[in-house]
Amino acid sequence: MKNTKIEWADATLNPVIGCKHGCPYCYAKYMNKRFGFTPNFEEPTFFPERLQQLNTVYPKSIFMDSMSDIAFWKDDWIVKVFDSIKHNTQNSYIFLSKSTKAIHLFNVYRNFLRNGSSCIFLGTTITTQEDIKRVEQEEVDFVSIEPILGPIDISSFENNERLKQIIIGAETGNRPNKVIPKKSWIDYIVRQADRYKIKVFMKNSLKEIIGNDFRTDSLIWGLHK
Repeated sequence: MKNTKIEWADATLNPVIGCKHGCPYCYAKYMNKRFGFTPNFEEPTFFPERLQQLNTVYPKSIFMDSMSDIAFWKDDWIVKVFDSIKHNTQNSYIFLSKSTKAIHLFNVYRNFLRNGSSCIFLGTTITTQEDIKRVEQEEVDFVSIEPILGPIDISSFENNERLKQIIIGAETGNRPNKVIPKKSWIDYIVRQADRYKIKVFMKNSLKEIIGNDFRTDSLIWGLHK
């Protein structure tokens, strides 16, 4: 487990490294190329020994798949991860996926986990308007709009009782054709979120763009840094 510069978590722990999405802006793929965690990033690798690190003395908010997507986790990997969580409910566990099928499966596993299910937070990543349908199809606790690649209308979130938080961030790094978000995109999302009583957490990558309107509402996992 490593302390993280991600503003909405205390630490990251990646029991799985690797992803098959192939996103052009993927930070995890760049990190793997730099440090060589796994020889083929497109073939996810499970590191079950890392789960021992969940036995923490002090509670932490832990991002569990910053180097993968649960869409590509095998069933027995998920079972082992949930078993470790069941014995370490002092922490908050944050998961992200871009897969509707994976979100559904993870919700099924979470429902089977009686003790500790309240410490697991499942979200999905949205980058464009097209991705909104994923939230409409499956229940998630939060949405990560990062990197935001265009204007997004979240009006379909209005009656979503489970969705409690939106995280917004800009693309980082020096990728060719990197998208610089407009302030109007963020303002529109925030106005709608306020109307629907959804918390907004802006990442530091938006500070120069947003200026005095920059805000970080308290996080639903309750361990705000």
